[in-house]
Amino acid sequence: MKKWIVAPLAAVVLSACMSTSNENAATLDRNQAVADLSVQMEELGFSRVEIQPGVDEFLNICASILERQYNVMGEYRTQTENYVDVQAFLTAHQGKSEEELRAAIIAFDEKAQTEDEKIGPKLTAYNSAIEGVSEQNTKLATEITLQLAQAAIILSEHSTTVAKAGSLGLVSGWMSGNEQTADNNLGLAILRAKDQIDLASDANEIITLEQETIEAINSLQEELEAKG
Repeated sequence: MKKWIVAPLAAVVLSACMSTSNENAATLDRNQAVADLSVQMEELGFSRVEIQPGVDEFLNICASILERQYNVMGEYRTQTENYVDVQAFLTAHQGKSEEELRAAIIAFDEKAQTEDEKIGPKLTAYNSAIEGVSEQNTKLATEITLQLAQAAIILSEHSTTVAKAGSLGLVSGWMSGNEQTADNNLGLAILRAKDQIDLASDANEIITLEQETIEAINSLQEELEAKG
């Protein structure tokens, strides 16, 4: 059976980036983080279960949220691939202050030979393209927050069952041929659900950072246009 880790790799990726400051938003390699998260989500899976009434609903909601967040990330990745110029610009100017970014936009657009080559309008277009992604992400954020709270309650109520899931007794059960998995063992199912909601939360945060970054750039662009 697969081994699930309660603290997903994404938690490490985001360990220095949980604040949504402009600096953190700019320095996070979001495309790579999203790619890593997508792989982890696929490995964890979106299986629905029927193990114990009263807990199954929580388990299946977590699976559903992870699957929906995975789909939102897929849409996000499609848009970033469609706007490679924007991603190249963002990558090239990671970590810069607002003033430095403003200067970079001006310098880039001054060298453009045509309007189509300018980065400012492309940044605005990219923001519009991911608007739908952002809306879905925001809705999921609310659901994720609720399920994170529910996960704490479920883990507390079934602490003994969860602890037994990792005990030697359960391991010996696998060795005897009665394999226990997250699809048939309550403790493992709860641990998987916790991983699912944590993973969805990390992915949600990354897309939020992307939206905040692009909104900040658009604000700069509006200021530049206002100044002529």
